[in-house]
Order: sequence, then C-alpha cells, then structure tokens
Amino acid sequence: MTFGKRQAGVGAAAQGVNVDMAVAHSRVVTEAAGPTGHPIRWFILLVAIGAAFYGLFVSYGPNILRDNRLAGTWQPAYDLRAVEGKCERKNFVVTFCNAKIKSVAMPDQAPIAVSFMMLFSGGGGEALVPVRSTTDRAAVSIHYAAEAKLLNRTLSFIFSAGILVLIEIVALLMFWKAANTFSD
Repeated sequence: MTFGKRQAGVGAAAQGVNVDMAVAHSRVVTEAAGPTGHPIRWFILLVAIGAAFYGLFVSYGPNILRDNRLAGTWQPAYDLRAVEGKCERKNFVVTFCNAKIKSVAMPDQAPIAVSFMMLFSGGGGEALVPVRSTTDRAAVSIHYAAEAKLLNRTLSFIFSAGILVLIEIVALLMFWKAANTFSD
C-alpha cells in the first residue's frame, strides 16, 4: 500500500462496521436504566446534605434574623474596634467574611466573632466599622454586614437553603428508588 493513495473498498467496510455499532448502541440507550448506586450511597448523601442544611441554619440563620429585625437601628460603636477582619471570595461566586469585634474600654474582654456569607459580591476593601443597635445594646455587628449588604445576605441565605432543599429532595427520591429496586 502506497502512502497517500486511496484504496477502493476500505471505506465501505468501515461504514458497515459503524452501522452495526450504531444499532447496538441505540439498543443500549433505549433500555430503561435503573438508579445507579447502592441505597447506602444515597443515604450517606442524604445525611450529608441534611447536615449541610442544618449547619447553614445554625451558623447564619440567627444572625440574619437578628439583623433584619434590627435593620435601621444600627449606629457606629466608638467603644468597639474591629480586629482580624477579612473576606475570602471563592470562584467569584461566594464570599465568606469573618471579623472579631473587641472592646476598647475593656481590652481583657473576649472579642465577639462576626461571620457572614454573600453571593456574587465581594468585600471590595470596605472598612470594618463596628456598629451597635439602638434598641438592643447587646447586639453588635459590622456595618457592612448589618446595613450595606443585608439584602444580599438575606437573598444568599434563602438561595443557598433552597438549593440544599432541592438536592435533599433529589437524594431522598433516589434513595427511595434505589431501596425499592434493591429489595426486589
């Protein structure tokens, strides 16, 4: 066989093989596929997503409810100072911010930790100004979290909780389906 020369009949044989493979592939695709995975795998996913949902509610839920309840009552707290504050953005989608608020008047008092999450927004170099509520003097936060980005934080919390609920429902249905086919 000479390099670069076409051979008659080679293409026709190759097409015949491909036709048979296409027919076999179409039979495999048209068959009904059952759920993949053992029910234990779906149960582990169900528990893991439930734990993530619980962690979201425990870590961010109370602070968002408090900040929405006290919206409009925040004033700068000159007796407090923000220390060790930083925001870390992940993949331009979610930003996690942490700060500690320390008392200037009582430096031996333990600092108050403030953490919050935002979607599609970054810290942007904002100053971490400690604020205190005029109606609840024990409630302290960072102005950026309590006033400027409160709507973003609230919508981020609702969106994240909604996504986790949808994944939990899918995992529950797949667990149920896998458990029923496993017992058959």
